[in-house]
Amino acid sequence: MQSCSKQPAIFEFTIEKADIDIFDDLKKLKDLPPAGFLYSDTQYEIWKTCSGEWGGTVYFKNKKSGKIYYAKANCPVSVNKINNKYYISSSMSHLFGSSDILEITDPEKMEQTTKIPLYHPSIITREYESHSSQGTKALIDTAGVIIMSSFVYKQKLYSILSNSHNTRATISELRNNKFYTIQEIDKDFFSDEPIIIKESETHQKIYIQHPQPCILEIKENKIKFTSYANKK
Repeated sequence: MQSCSKQPAIFEFTIEKADIDIFDDLKKLKDLPPAGFLYSDTQYEIWKTCSGEWGGTVYFKNKKSGKIYYAKANCPVSVNKINNKYYISSSMSHLFGSSDILEITDPEKMEQTTKIPLYHPSIITREYESHSSQGTKALIDTAGVIIMSSFVYKQKLYSILSNSHNTRATISELRNNKFYTIQEIDKDFFSDEPIIIKESETHQKIYIQHPQPCILEIKENKIKFTSYANKK
């Protein structure tokens, strides 16, 4: 991760406290996406599988034809779309941690498969994982960095990152195939196992239970941190 020189603030941050247990809010969530579902637009449903150290896969299912295209993608955590290109952010906390971001211009240039395997974090699907990078372009592939989620603001891709020891967390911009730090954030507002609810391309809520119960809400350039009472 590289630091940017002094520049005007891009994001507006607010911090709030809620004197309730985060589970009270989690219970209110309805219509949670099924395990493995990442993204949907007018043309594709996008899914993932992940087998930890054995890798992961991203799947594009054409809504009209039903055809499925897939490629290897570490363990996908987020899909974003900019100028009709798809950006797949993947990350794995195994050992020292690693992250990559793929650019996919035409999913139908990827290899074709016949099914999307059932996925659950406790199910190892390594026998199904793709070993092909056909139709994808790796923009960044780095060790020692973990991505929690990525989001778009003004047609630029930003990611919430942590180093492998979780001693530093940042919001960083992908620029010229490198991560540039835009803003440091509290490391307790980072988790490698969040619940991500994506409302739109520029609006998402990230629910974190450990180490500090909190919600990060990102809407355009406004980022709100809500910390919850750590009740037992």
